[in-house]
Amino acid sequence: MKQETLEKFAGEIGNNFKQTEIGLIPEDWEVVRLREVSKYMKAGGTPRRSIKEYWNGDIPFVKIEDITSSGKYLLETKEKISKKGLDNSSAWLVPPNSILLSMYASIGEVTITKFPVATNQAILAIIPNEKTTVDFLYYCLKLHGKRLYSYIVQTTQKNVNKAITENLPIPLPPLSEQHKIARVLDKIQQAIELQDRIIEQAKRLKKSLMQKLFTEGLYGEEQKETEIGLIPKSWKVVRLGDDEILKETQYGLSVRGKKEGKYPILRMNNLVEGLISIDDLQFVDLDEKTFRKFKLEKGDILFNRTNSFELVGKTSIFCLNGDFVFASYLIRLKLNSEVINPFFLNFYFNWDITQVRLRGLASRGVSQANISATKLKSFLIPLPPLEEQKQIAHILSTVDKKIEVEQKRKQVLKELFKTMLHKLMSGEIRLKEVEI
Repeated sequence: MKQETLEKFAGEIGNNFKQTEIGLIPEDWEVVRLREVSKYMKAGGTPRRSIKEYWNGDIPFVKIEDITSSGKYLLETKEKISKKGLDNSSAWLVPPNSILLSMYASIGEVTITKFPVATNQAILAIIPNEKTTVDFLYYCLKLHGKRLYSYIVQTTQKNVNKAITENLPIPLPPLSEQHKIARVLDKIQQAIELQDRIIEQAKRLKKSLMQKLFTEGLYGEEQKETEIGLIPKSWKVVRLGDDEILKETQYGLSVRGKKEGKYPILRMNNLVEGLISIDDLQFVDLDEKTFRKFKLEKGDILFNRTNSFELVGKTSIFCLNGDFVFASYLIRLKLNSEVINPFFLNFYFNWDITQVRLRGLASRGVSQANISATKLKSFLIPLPPLEEQKQIAHILSTVDKKIEVEQKRKQVLKELFKTMLHKLMSGEIRLKEVEI
């Protein structure tokens, strides 16, 4: 924003704001360097991995991946070191209620430790002083820590160092207002965490229902042991490629997608938890004949035939409106819907037990696993009566809808958090006169 625009904006909102190096802030706030609100700042170190007695002790050892997988608070670490490892390296024991900030790779990511930890050299531990609170400083760095990217030192990897980080300018409201800002943001974070728990509970319910429905069916009838495990006695076991089940298999287009084009092309990354995600879509231009050959129809199942061993076999059902085509790493399955319900089969393919069986079909290359259409046709599946298939699919779809609703609520809360973080940290929304 140009200087004259900033001055105009400051005039419009009154004379209670001042222009600073980090933008407009209230006149009663300060801009300080990170070191000015820190009692102590120090990076860690890594004990020599060749010395076994330095590792697997009782001191949690924090790496960047531990920070990025945490929320506000660090809950656990993947590794631990011993007292001997601590004493014989540049690692040190970081006290509870310290902020851990990543200086390498995921620069500016932060978390708060509630227990003593050691860290590697890529992490700066910050012990706040009496000018600020650990909660406010955490949220302040959630916003302003990202500006460290503009100070990157390019070595073998992108990083910043302690000298750069301790000079990061940040806003500093009065202490009473810091407390209020942190409380408001905490409330939104707690609501997001509640949504996470609701979503996780719904996913666990779905997993339990799949186990029950695919082995016991809807009616609790007697079970029988088959090549694919226990299923209700009235169900059949059939090959996916049987003529009565499968009308057609088809490999997708070997065409490179681009940001713009006539037709959206679905790739393996668009197959998400049994459904189609239209995030990160690419497009292709095709002649009419080619388009018609690869145009997706509702009820088509897309099968990810090649990827890492953990991802090969991902399956989603196409239910979108519009003219979509599909890429070469996918196989399109067209089913005989008078015998097998596509939604039932899609749920069955995405059941954890089935995914393990599907990966058993894969041949492994140097870096990828592959399942051909021929192998896929040999795959054994259960075949309940059609009406029972539809009811099972309906039950699982209902849970999916619940998960989708809760995920949308979480996204709304995340957007609210992002907005409030910016407005509170810039003083656009003031809390000094508000009782919280």
